Amino acid sequence: MMKARVFLSLLVVLLMATSARADLRAYWAFEEGSGDYAYDSSGNANHGLLYADTEAGWDEDNNVPLETLTGTTKPYWISDYGTRDNYSLLFSTPDPGSEEEDNWNSVLVAKSDSIKDLGETWSLALWIRQDSRKTTPGGGSQYPRMISCPNYELELGVAGWEYDYFWPYGNGALQTDIGTSYIGAGGSLEQWYHMAVTYDGTNLRKYLNGTLVPDSVKNIPNQLLTNIWDTEGWANALLKLGTQTWPAKDWFIGAMDDVCIWGDEYLTQEDVTALVDGTYPLPEPIVPEPGTLVLLICGAIGCLLIRRR
Repeated sequence: MMKARVFLSLLVVLLMATSARADLRAYWAFEEGSGDYAYDSSGNANHGLLYADTEAGWDEDNNVPLETLTGTTKPYWISDYGTRDNYSLLFSTPDPGSEEEDNWNSVLVAKSDSIKDLGETWSLALWIRQDSRKTTPGGGSQYPRMISCPNYELELGVAGWEYDYFWPYGNGALQTDIGTSYIGAGGSLEQWYHMAVTYDGTNLRKYLNGTLVPDSVKNIPNQLLTNIWDTEGWANALLKLGTQTWPAKDWFIGAMDDVCIWGDEYLTQEDVTALVDGTYPLPEPIVPEPGTLVLLICGAIGCLLIRRR
């Protein structure tokens, strides 16, 4: 009876979150503190699986990995700075006391309608602590991927090219730099900062710590994100936090917190300021009781378990 009551309470919370901000498509608060899953508190059940990546890059025929990764540690929670919480999630760093020099990992999220089509306006926001800019396996540009799926991805700048990027993965018209990176603007590694990227149907903008980055503003009217996620070869692809959706490469090394995706909604300057100071009305983080874990995650990420090697 207790489990049933807990489950019903969680359903009420999920429904309230969805009705309150239907435009919030995903919100990973990273408040779990333990376990294998990062829960989506938006009400859309875009729950993520913490995953130790085991392969990187592919040959020209897309069937043989160029390099096999040896890290076995999933992303893990740390007690660190957060906007209103106790935990953040650390990526691609070995566990304390581990003999591993490197460890590549990510969070995997199954495709859903809520994150596939963001509509005519959209916004992304998250807290970032980048700890290293070292070269990662798999080749490629080495731009660390923060959010990556077949339809869009957010990348951080690299040494020598200090611009962050927003790329529609399917070669859409919004491929563009989004202005000077945090480090390029004078920030340092191992410092927390907030990033928000918005598109209002006409202008693309990026904010760092609540301040608009002037060279991020791009006038690109009426540009919808290209949808290749439903096309042959991509239908079973994943949204990933911390690396590229496919092939696995360009890992982010550091910590993330409060990762948000909005569709059919763009954040104003006031919204971004509220996110930074903690007054924006995000839903309370959902951390399900053990008895409800299978019920809440099987539909969202069950297919990911099949893909594990």
